[in-house]
Amino acid sequence: MGARIFAYGFIGAFAIGSLVLLAIAVGSTVQRATLIFSGSRAEATVVAKKQVGRLKGGAAAFAPMLQFTASDGRTYVVTSDFSGPESAYRFGEHLRVLYQSDHPDGARIDAFAPLWTLPLVTGVVGAAFSIVPAMVVVNWGRRRRAAGSEALRDEPDRTPGRGLRWVLGIVLTGGGLVLAGVGLGSLNSASDGSIEARVLGTDLGVLLAASGVLVGQWVATGSRTYHALGGLVMTSMAVMFGWVAFFGQASGFSVNAGVGAAAVSSGGGVTAARIAFGFASVLTGLASLWAWRQVLRRQG
Repeated sequence: MGARIFAYGFIGAFAIGSLVLLAIAVGSTVQRATLIFSGSRAEATVVAKKQVGRLKGGAAAFAPMLQFTASDGRTYVVTSDFSGPESAYRFGEHLRVLYQSDHPDGARIDAFAPLWTLPLVTGVVGAAFSIVPAMVVVNWGRRRRAAGSEALRDEPDRTPGRGLRWVLGIVLTGGGLVLAGVGLGSLNSASDGSIEARVLGTDLGVLLAASGVLVGQWVATGSRTYHALGGLVMTSMAVMFGWVAFFGQASGFSVNAGVGAAAVSSGGGVTAARIAFGFASVLTGLASLWAWRQVLRRQG
């Protein structure tokens, strides 16, 4: 019974993470599509650069400040949500921007990377997180159909589940160890601006590595190691959700996604987002306490 509850919590953690990321991907896609088809366009000029954080290598990240004249005849200066190295944009450079006529101060650079980096990154990661729950649902459906058919029960098991689990386990574990190693290796960096990225990167690495071992089924179900790995998964999820809820871009909740030397952020409602992530942190935290309790009980 306990192992079943733990399994439900494990799958639920991945389901929550995938749903959050996919919701961000869908929402940002709809927002950008609406902007493209119903928004207005204008020529903007780079008049300044604002430091907005750090890139993955520790270098300062700068977002261009754009000045343009909207259709109402007024001049606006906005800070782009797309950032990169200081050399990415030049003072006086002309760029095309997209904006809603009733909200010109939300203008975005009209180019592929600034518009679509956030939906693509969150969509891909969210889809990857959904693989584990999807596998469980598919296997559950197969077992249920097989349970109702004597013929299927008598046939040898030819499903490729074990091979698929091993492949996913290797990918998740290897990727997680690399990510955790990079995060731990950068903890001594003197840059305070990248603390959030280092903490979340290390935390995500631990989450993926422990999940990979569980997905590959390389430890006995219900054993102390099994529950310890589950505790790591749940604790990592709780830390990740809690960090985003309480420390994520303290000046205002935002989601950041980056590829290479560029990043794009999307702001949102602070209160609602922090409540949602805080609630998810509490749920996964309770699940982690239960898993560690099982470890201590077996140790005693």
